[in-house]
Amino acid sequence: MASFWLTSLFSALSLGAFQVSAFDNSRSDNVAVYWGQNSYGARHSDTANFQKTLSTYCQDDSIDAFPVAFLNVFFGPGGFPSIDLANICSTSDDPLFPGTDMPDCSFLASDIQFCQSKGKIVTISLGGETGAATFTSDDQASAFGDTIWNSFLGGNSSVRPFGSAVLDGIDLDIEGGSTEHYAAFVNRIRTLASGANKQYYVTAAPQCPFPDAYLST
Repeated sequence: MASFWLTSLFSALSLGAFQVSAFDNSRSDNVAVYWGQNSYGARHSDTANFQKTLSTYCQDDSIDAFPVAFLNVFFGPGGFPSIDLANICSTSDDPLFPGTDMPDCSFLASDIQFCQSKGKIVTISLGGETGAATFTSDDQASAFGDTIWNSFLGGNSSVRPFGSAVLDGIDLDIEGGSTEHYAAFVNRIRTLASGANKQYYVTAAPQCPFPDAYLST
């Protein structure tokens, strides 16, 4: 039976001479690096320094977790979410699953699995600066949990943007939209994970004000 962990925030401390080479939920000094937005490329034109493949950064033993950013649309065509990984995979540059705005990023499966083989966890980060999702009810939020489970985690779906790769959980970087019904969403993920054969994680990245405007405490 899987263990399920709810972590309020990844620590991003500089570890100095001591470095952990694998994610350890019992520690408070895991280092998480968001990957997927090509932040440098948004401000510079020299493509040689643009965001590299995920596997490139997974060779760095000082990093323990990679939230893949972002799943910024919760409910798109066909009722499926959409992801935007900037110069790596996007709706404008990659084929879409039929009837959806979900790009097929299955070429990333080997990168994700490589990272996991090095003891790192790879999660899908929901929200981001441009994300503005709204749940209208607990039932809708719970059903969205099923969608995320089947598309990214331990379930099955014809729409699996990372192909055969099974991510290690979700990250909530909620910066806009509704403040309601997230508990129902997380509880559904937790229920599904309880019968799985691996650990899954839910992390959150609160904003500076406390309590967080979208995730509360």
